[in-house]
Amino acid sequence: MKTRSSKRTSKPDPSRTLLGQILVELGYITIYQLDEALFVQRQDVEAGREQKPLGQILLELGYCSPNQLIRAIQVQAEYRKAQPAT
Repeated sequence: MKTRSSKRTSKPDPSRTLLGQILVELGYITIYQLDEALFVQRQDVEAGREQKPLGQILLELGYCSPNQLIRAIQVQAEYRKAQPAT
């Protein structure tokens, strides 16, 4: 999950908006489902297996549909495009 920087800002940085956060905000998954998927992802890494993308894990667990995942990725891309280049 995303950690907050020590700087106070009124809005989160949209270019850093994470897919899991978007899925929760859209109401497609719960924070508990996100936490479980992130746990599975960490377990794979700790066991020396290749890290699966979060979306793939959520699909495998049945927590979101392919269409929901596609929509969340579109929203993430829109957030990132809206940011000025630095």
